[in-house]
Amino acid sequence: MKTIIYILVSLILNGFILSYILDIRLIDHDLIPIKEQPIMQEETSKLPEVEKIDQNGAPYENTVKVSDLDSICMLVNKYSGLPEDYEPSDLVQVPSSGENENVRMRKEAAEAFEKLIEAASNEGFILNACSAYRSYAYQMGLFNKGAASCGEEYADRYWTRPGYSEHQSGLAVDIRMDNDCSDLDAVRYNSHYNWLLENMHTYGFILRYPDDKEDKTKIAPESWHLRYVGVDLATYLYENNLTLDEYYC
Repeated sequence: MKTIIYILVSLILNGFILSYILDIRLIDHDLIPIKEQPIMQEETSKLPEVEKIDQNGAPYENTVKVSDLDSICMLVNKYSGLPEDYEPSDLVQVPSSGENENVRMRKEAAEAFEKLIEAASNEGFILNACSAYRSYAYQMGLFNKGAASCGEEYADRYWTRPGYSEHQSGLAVDIRMDNDCSDLDAVRYNSHYNWLLENMHTYGFILRYPDDKEDKTKIAPESWHLRYVGVDLATYLYENNLTLDEYYC
C-alpha cells in the first residue's frame, strides 16, 4: 500500500513539475497567446500625386498643357502652359499696395495670403501685393514690350511668354514689404525678409524663383514672386530645398 501511495504521489509531483517546465518553455518561445495588438496604419501622404513633365529639352519646345486647371499645385513654366482663354472662376481681391487696386488671386490662395499678411503685421512689418492674376493678353503685352526694348533673349530670361506665366493661374503674387512697387527686388533688403522666407511655407507659399535655382526654373531670380501650393507641398519643398519644377521632374 505504501508503495502504491508513493508511486501516486511521485506521478502527481512529476506532473506538476512537467507542467511548470512546459509553461516556462512556452513563455520563453513566445508561444503563449498574447493580447492582439491593433495594427498601426501608415500615415497617408498628403503630398499631391502629379504626372511628371519632361523638362530636359529647350524651353517652349514639346510643351504640354496643364491637365488639372483646378489644382493649386499645377506646374506653370516654360514646359507646361495654360490655355489662352483660361481665367480662374474664383478670383477675389487681395490687399494691395494701392498702386494697383484690382489685384486678384484664387479664393484659397487669397485667404492664405491674408493670413500671411496678418502674421507679417504681428511681426512688425507691412506685406501686401503689387500684382497677382494676369490675363494671357496682359502677359503678351509685358513680354512683347520687354522683347522690343531689350531683345527676345533677355525677355525670355526675365519674363515668360503668354500662356506660360504663373500669374495667369491666379496662384502667384508679387509682393511688397512697404507700399512702393517701383523696385520689386527691394524686398530682399528688408530686415524682415528672412522671417518671410523661413515662415511663409506654413501658410502654403514658396519662393518660386530662388537665387540658386535658375537652372531649374529657367527664370532669373525673383525675390518678390511667391506661389501658393498649399501647406503640405510648400513645407515639403521648403524642407528639401526644391522648386516646384523639380517636384514635377
